[in-house]
Amino acid sequence: MSEFHNRTRRSKSLPLALLRRGHLLGLVLYYLLRRSSLAREGLENSGSYRFADHIYRGVPSGSGRFGPWLDSRLLTLPAARSFRNRFFAARDELAAFLCRRAGSALDVLSVPCGIPRELVEGAALAEKRGATLERVTFHGLDLDPEVLEQARLFANGDGRNQFLVHQGDALNLKSYPGPFDFVTSTGLAEFLDDEQLTELYRAVSASLRSGGLFVTSGMRRRWLSHYLLKIAELRVHYRDRDHLKRLALDAGFRQVKARYDALGIQTILVAEK
Repeated sequence: MSEFHNRTRRSKSLPLALLRRGHLLGLVLYYLLRRSSLAREGLENSGSYRFADHIYRGVPSGSGRFGPWLDSRLLTLPAARSFRNRFFAARDELAAFLCRRAGSALDVLSVPCGIPRELVEGAALAEKRGATLERVTFHGLDLDPEVLEQARLFANGDGRNQFLVHQGDALNLKSYPGPFDFVTSTGLAEFLDDEQLTELYRAVSASLRSGGLFVTSGMRRRWLSHYLLKIAELRVHYRDRDHLKRLALDAGFRQVKARYDALGIQTILVAEK
């Protein structure tokens, strides 16, 4: 049965859970952080698509005067800036790919898509560089129908009527309507164990055409971000670039490159079928 891998919380009430554990500092932080839109979304809805897109947009908001100020401070933390770097990497890799293959009939997928900002901004960047995208079809795959509707509205709101949505589990090859030429997946690897992550990589590899590219990310542990994730009961898996590269090669990719972002937290992996 399919599951939402980013929903790791077990407690019905985070404040009560923190109080039971005698975590008084965490309890104080919980109520302070809720003034920030970013933190409130993370605390209420675990690793939601809104949480990720708030960081990608980088526009502070919150309640009262304190909330937006706190939100802006959180957005400047190394963990948040590194989080945003994975979006930039996916966007820029897509733009470069579309420019190299300009004029070709292509299928591009984001999985799980959330708000497919990397597709919309990557396409806009490619067009700004002179690429013609009339023969490119963009796809979003996600398990949550609400997310798919938001993704459709966001992508089509940019004037792209060639964006198609598909409901399904990212770990199940049967969910993929491919084949595809380019696939991006950011923000899921952290919530998967090695066996599940290998399933994801294999599904993507099988859905790609020969020569197709897969852009994805992973995360290394940093104490502050780990502490805040623990307060929100977000249980994540940390991996270095060699670990991710090995899993991708085992999943059948022909060429794999992995690098750390400028802050050394996010791993950006680019794999070729």
